[in-house]
Amino acid sequence: MTYWLSVYTLWNRELVRFYRQPSRVVGALGTAVLFWGVLGTGIGGSATRVYFFPGTLVMSMLFTCIFSNASVIEDRQAGFLQSVLVAPVSRGALVMGKILGGATLAFCQGAVLLALGFTVGASFTPGGLLGLLVSLFLTAFVLTGMGFWLAWTVESSPGFHTLMNLILLPLWMASGAVFSAPPSSWLGLLMKVNPLTYGVAAIRRGLFPGMDAASLPSLGLCWAVLLALGLGLYAFSAFAVEKSKIK
Repeated sequence: MTYWLSVYTLWNRELVRFYRQPSRVVGALGTAVLFWGVLGTGIGGSATRVYFFPGTLVMSMLFTCIFSNASVIEDRQAGFLQSVLVAPVSRGALVMGKILGGATLAFCQGAVLLALGFTVGASFTPGGLLGLLVSLFLTAFVLTGMGFWLAWTVESSPGFHTLMNLILLPLWMASGAVFSAPPSSWLGLLMKVNPLTYGVAAIRRGLFPGMDAASLPSLGLCWAVLLALGLGLYAFSAFAVEKSKIK
């Protein structure tokens, strides 16, 4: 109970901080809508927009996760994390609360952009929509988990943003969001081991069940990879935090 109460407190703190900053609310919602408004108009025909839309969802969540993880550096510099570390609670709760908070914010931004799926002919059934929301959240959790450890180890916010862009943007581009590589190419191999490939594929299956179904990994495989990776990233980050010294 102490663990989950701590997780809830830190998760709720992330959401409260977000909604108490009107500029972040407007920026998050406005970016999602304007990004697709500009991109959807300029990328060509309807078939191209259909292909790009799932990747656009992931990119929108990616940037939200980067900015959410930047708060780890801010909290450390302000002394908040040091106060949490000396509290009689599990340090794993700190990691889970921060990751869940960032993932929830990214998920909400993805859900806002999801409503624009009607513009590219996406069809939503109750069961399909539920599966799509699960895919969005698992992808957001993995993205946030990937950034937490880096934010914990990097001292400066500019350095963190630079490294995150260096790591996550190439992964996004090689996830099937922009192009599909031939199975025999080295890029095809990279796409198979890229975790974001499974997030994009799961979202694409949820939006367009009949599109390129044979060339995409199954929904069950996508969920299994995302869940395993998300839990692995949490465990790795929790271990790093547990071994860190209070400064």
